[in-house]
Amino acid sequence: MPRQRIPPVARAVLLLAVPMAVLTCPALTWRWSNPLPHGNNIVDMTWNGNLSVQVADLGQIYAGESFFGWLPQVSGTTNTLQAVRFFGSRIVFVGANGTVGYSDDGVNFTASSLNTANWLVDLAVSSNLVVAVGDNAVIYSSGDGATWTYRGVAPQAGQKWLLSAAWGAGTFVITGEGGYAATSSDGVHWTPHLLSTNLSLTSDLTRVTWVSVTNGISVFPFTGFWAVTDDGKAVYSTNNGTTWQQFSRVLTTNTFYAVTANPATGLLAGAGDVRLGTAATNWSNQTGLLGSPSPAPSWNYYSALWDDTNAAYRLVGDDGMMVESTLSTNGAYLWQEQYSLVPRDWLWQVTLAGDLYVAVGDNTRVLSSQNGVDWSIEAVPLTNSVHSPASTNVFFCVGGTTNMLIAAGNRGCLALSPNIEVPVIVTNLDGTTFTNFASSLGLVWFPMAAPAATTNDLARVCAFNGSFYLAGGNGTLLRSADATNWTRLSVPTTNYISGLAPGTNLLVATGDQGLILTSPDGSTWTKRASGTTNWLWRAGWLNGCFLAFGENGAMVKSTGGTTWSAVTTGTTNWLNDAVMVSNACFCVGNNGTVLASTNLVNWTNAGCITSQSLYGAATQNGQLVVVGLEGTILRSPVIPDTTPPSFVSYTQSSGENIFLVAGVPDQQFTLDSSTNLVNWSTGPLLDLIYGSGTLVFITQQGANPAPAQYFRATLVP
Repeated sequence: MPRQRIPPVARAVLLLAVPMAVLTCPALTWRWSNPLPHGNNIVDMTWNGNLSVQVADLGQIYAGESFFGWLPQVSGTTNTLQAVRFFGSRIVFVGANGTVGYSDDGVNFTASSLNTANWLVDLAVSSNLVVAVGDNAVIYSSGDGATWTYRGVAPQAGQKWLLSAAWGAGTFVITGEGGYAATSSDGVHWTPHLLSTNLSLTSDLTRVTWVSVTNGISVFPFTGFWAVTDDGKAVYSTNNGTTWQQFSRVLTTNTFYAVTANPATGLLAGAGDVRLGTAATNWSNQTGLLGSPSPAPSWNYYSALWDDTNAAYRLVGDDGMMVESTLSTNGAYLWQEQYSLVPRDWLWQVTLAGDLYVAVGDNTRVLSSQNGVDWSIEAVPLTNSVHSPASTNVFFCVGGTTNMLIAAGNRGCLALSPNIEVPVIVTNLDGTTFTNFASSLGLVWFPMAAPAATTNDLARVCAFNGSFYLAGGNGTLLRSADATNWTRLSVPTTNYISGLAPGTNLLVATGDQGLILTSPDGSTWTKRASGTTNWLWRAGWLNGCFLAFGENGAMVKSTGGTTWSAVTTGTTNWLNDAVMVSNACFCVGNNGTVLASTNLVNWTNAGCITSQSLYGAATQNGQLVVVGLEGTILRSPVIPDTTPPSFVSYTQSSGENIFLVAGVPDQQFTLDSSTNLVNWSTGPLLDLIYGSGTLVFITQQGANPAPAQYFRATLVP
């Protein structure tokens, strides 16, 4: 259950819950269910000893207290964000297409554009000036982090991109492509120092930072500016960026994106590489520690910080990866994911089994959830066609009926989950126990022998007219009455069949080269003209219409399955799955594509908070759940639950008001206040983003609290 701090208000409460009117066409509000706390690419991270802030792709910003309790914030932009720094108490960030922004509380953010196509990629902050650098060697500066002045291009940089900036010892240092570096004392006038001349370095300097330690100038780690390159080098300057020396024995050619240090060691991190330096000539690979019980994951890291409060290095990067270090008793560093129970297997499909979401994917991964928020890993024994090692098995599809669920995948691997009652022992608070019974559907799995009729990959499963069907490679189409004994059907194709759509009186199969087959009984199949040669990866029976879609954003539809007409989708990304939520259809695809339509003809971009490819979609109770690459699971309350939130408890302690509120997961509400129950002030926007649907939030009572203060939780659509 999360704690969330909000700005000061006065004391004494009257607890009210006031719902707002429901919007007829609510916008999608996405939340991460997996990975946790989020799966966006963390491009940069900063902290001020208490508040920590991450910026990511597609304008996503997350804030937490001392690297924990990360909560999504509204940035005001969908441009990819590249850098974030504290400028005094103000948070300043920059990003793609001249994006700049700031926040004074870590909750309310303001974004704007400098009206340039240049990306701003890094920031350097002194006590009274912020310097931003970016593409085509541009330099901007600001005295408040809100209003910016263009300072031209870096001298002798040509069209080189500036990639990083830092401040230390009264000096700004900027670095960029081709070994470019320059210094300035005022952020306006710059002196170039070409490392290609004094160090024979022509690599791109991807990150520069100021390292401040108490060591003498000859003792590692050195106080000064440190920089890393795109080909595995690291350099440092102890004379304010004028001349540079190279660290030796780093021994890698991988790109480094991050560099930091503590009083005893240095750290370099980047593309699948983490190097720890215990001396200027001794850098050990932390991702390949022989015999280490806890090496750093091999990942793309874009930012690294030393957390002196908790004595830990903190690394962040692709797909929301967060890694922290601990120092063992023998002096070695141990590394672990901060959220270690996060499955990152690719998820290929999600379905609804009764009231249970079930998702399947790589490494025989099966996940289940009753609310789309909290997901559990379900075990699949490695026997029969689901053999050891697990990494050789991929479940491409899952589906069936309320009595039997089937997961199938590569080389005919197959597992079943029947709907049977299993005993569950429950322990009461007083220690007594009793036995309850629960359904095993989607939770208990039995690996089966591969269907004797095939060893081809199986990509789709469905139920139609009392039988189960499996489709896959080389024109594979199988049928079974019991999900155990399978018969191969004769079909007029050898193309890969990857889509099955059971309609009221017709079963449609789709596949490679624009393949469409139809059958009224599952036995006799007829080939239909689709009008496209694109792979129709999936198909569905949606709102009384057959829809098939796939490669290059191709989509065709038909009411009877005989004749098919092309539909313009406005995208060239692969489309991978579709589902109806009330009267709207949502189609998901590669690179974070989410399309929406109310008539299956006119499609609009519904937007998403990730660029990860999305492969599956499912829905219940007005909620849309999508799954995809690197374990991505996102959810959105398309039809919001308007049950008002309620205050469970309220206490005062140490000058703080402490509230406990309960509601439906993913509800948003404002904490409004009044002194007379007539005039209300709208308070901060809060989210019930966790599966428990509860939230603890804290307000300061203030120096001069009002004699009476009333609060209400106002539900926001």
